[in-house]
Amino acid sequence: VQYPWKTMMLKYSWEFLKQEMVTHFEAQPQRDSTVHIRGELWPRFTMKEELLEQDRLPALIGGWGPSRRVVFSKAEMERIAFDEPEAHLSHLFKGRLFRVYVGNWVEECVVDDISVHPVERELYFIRFRRHVPGKVTALSIPVSISGLWGCPGYRAGGHVDLAMPTIKCECVGEKIPPPFVIDVTNLKLESPYSKITISDMKNQLPEDGLTRFSRDYTGEEEVVMCYDPKSIPETPLPPEWQDPNFNHRGGRYHLTYTGFWPKQTT
Repeated sequence: VQYPWKTMMLKYSWEFLKQEMVTHFEAQPQRDSTVHIRGELWPRFTMKEELLEQDRLPALIGGWGPSRRVVFSKAEMERIAFDEPEAHLSHLFKGRLFRVYVGNWVEECVVDDISVHPVERELYFIRFRRHVPGKVTALSIPVSISGLWGCPGYRAGGHVDLAMPTIKCECVGEKIPPPFVIDVTNLKLESPYSKITISDMKNQLPEDGLTRFSRDYTGEEEVVMCYDPKSIPETPLPPEWQDPNFNHRGGRYHLTYTGFWPKQTT
């Protein structure tokens, strides 16, 4: 039975629910990817290998001042670096601000270089670079996709591809912006493909104007693409193509060479 009072309640209930949802999300704290971590001074006359055997991670802080040698808890730093159960080094690890507390001094820095096992989830050494407000800090900030289930192109059978998992940015403010979240709910399946470019993401930058995309970008770089995989023909590799993964400074790796003469080649 469609009672008049029930119809009126259903008609006006959405406005109250919407306002309640807006109030809830506005009350949430701002996204911040800064890591607060404590360390210790690197003991004198101690080699890096000795620290690793003690489950301690050596690191070096440089740039815009004297170099400082510090030591962290290896387990704690690896939990930050490998933030997914089955994944390797996170993109966010090199795209966030670290606030390091050692004794009476505090350093704000970003990861400049890292030594990590190519397969195992294990860190060996970290080189930090200081982040000084007013000075340009260049780093790659990760990108993620939101609204995939509501994407018209995806629901039409298209493939949504994140072509750029990170975007190079230049920061001069006190904070490093959190990862970018791209909404794909308006991405349709077009021919040959639909796309979201760097220029379409300018609204993702902080409103204070202290962060911008790298000057190496033209603005036409494709960050997200939606296309039909069946519409792309397969292109065979040229006969002279060689896999770069088998190159090294001494030449090329030979899969069938066992150390006996004559030497076999691939």
